[in-house]
Amino acid sequence: MAIKDVHTYIDKHGLVETTDSEVDKPIWRKPGFDGVRSLLDMEKELSRFLRERRDALNLNREQVGMMIGIHQEIYARHERAGAKLRVTRLLHLAELLGFSPIEAIYAAAPQFFGDSQEEAAVKNKLVNRILDLPTATAQNLLMLVEELSPDDATDAPAKPARKGRDP
Repeated sequence: MAIKDVHTYIDKHGLVETTDSEVDKPIWRKPGFDGVRSLLDMEKELSRFLRERRDALNLNREQVGMMIGIHQEIYARHERAGAKLRVTRLLHLAELLGFSPIEAIYAAAPQFFGDSQEEAAVKNKLVNRILDLPTATAQNLLMLVEELSPDDATDAPAKPARKGRDP
């Protein structure tokens, strides 16, 4: 059953009404560190991230385009934020260019990782370190974190998006 009053949900989750050049109607967004970042700005950061990953691997656009099955000019549009990048294509690029999709999300929207740039940077670094751990070490770390957790995450219902931090 749907929520009866969507405005209660909006208020509870700290969403603000805004406009964006990418959408014809008003939309609701959660502000980041410096207010609400436009969808185009996030797309540009994602594009920059992809270009930097490709360059670091000494691949050209033609080579990457060939590996994902599109013409180099279409791929180039992704790197210039001129074409929207579907999630499935981002996942394919992550396979080919050897990055975690989490890295791409951090590049485009670091506010998902914390309430400040410093907190986000720390949590991003932690997530990347965890992803690099051997399985046995990750299992041990998970057991430790579950011991430290105030509630059993496997039995608890999903928590809503965080609004603020407890001291």
